[in-house]
Amino acid sequence: MATLAVVFHARATDHSWVTLRGNALTQAFANRDFGDGVHFGYQFLVNGELRGMNMGKPAQGHWRVTGNQLCWRWAKSKDPEECYEVRQQNQAVRLFLDGQEMLSGNLTPLPPNSMEQLR
Repeated sequence: MATLAVVFHARATDHSWVTLRGNALTQAFANRDFGDGVHFGYQFLVNGELRGMNMGKPAQGHWRVTGNQLCWRWAKSKDPEECYEVRQQNQAVRLFLDGQEMLSGNLTPLPPNSMEQLR
């Protein structure tokens, strides 16, 4: 019986995550910082620029929402554009690729003068 209660609780908790789509996805990320506080921190500027740090190394690129996915491409990378399904619960965000969670972190607003600070 205890196992059944744990499984039910896990499913009930997972339902509180909302899948972001279209304009809601754009609004959630525009002028926000997405990071885990240790390994990465990405700044999604409203003009489509993407800047940040990844494992201590600076990174720049571009981001966009296409359909119901958040996509980005790093400027100095030979890798193709990456696109993710996004699920959100308050400030917490999880990014999924083909149903597999790839990244998780928190969204926080960028300071009003972030365009000047990031240049």
